[in-house]
Amino acid sequence: MMRCLATIMTAATLLAPAALAQISGEGGPIRVNAGTSEVSQRQRQVVLIDEVDIMQGDARLRANRVTINYANSGDEDATGMGGFGDIRSMVAEGEVFYVTPELKATGDRGIYDAEADTITMTGDVVVVRGEDVATGSRLVMRLEEGRTTLDGGDGRVQFNISPNSTDSGEEGEAAEDAGGEDEEASN
Repeated sequence: MMRCLATIMTAATLLAPAALAQISGEGGPIRVNAGTSEVSQRQRQVVLIDEVDIMQGDARLRANRVTINYANSGDEDATGMGGFGDIRSMVAEGEVFYVTPELKATGDRGIYDAEADTITMTGDVVVVRGEDVATGSRLVMRLEEGRTTLDGGDGRVQFNISPNSTDSGEEGEAAEDAGGEDEEASN
């Protein structure tokens, strides 16, 4: 019964319209699925454990454990307890996967900072965009700027780039067709 209540409270927290946390540029409701949730109103924290899966719009965050820290809602009663406020940060740990239509990123740890509007992944980071693959130890995504930085840490950043890769492959085929016509014209 308590587990069910905690899950409902967690869902209410994450679906609240006042929440500013964004794992997707689209915003909107946040859907959560986890084996266990713990809510600590005094610490203004929600801990999700065991196969955590968080979805918002076209983005998805999966990890073994996610800790969500939120601000005071301003609705405190005499006990100092109040409703859930805006989400300040999310910390994802253990087999972290962040997926959007543009990229897939994996790492050991991920941190979303609402104030800075950044997602930082650390550990053995792998980023995939289309057919391009990059590896490093620290990835910082500045969401509003649309800017991504990958650091190699003690090692080096490594890339495998496919210059002619496209989603539909039409541009590559058009280039091949044009090349074929040129060859025929020169014969």
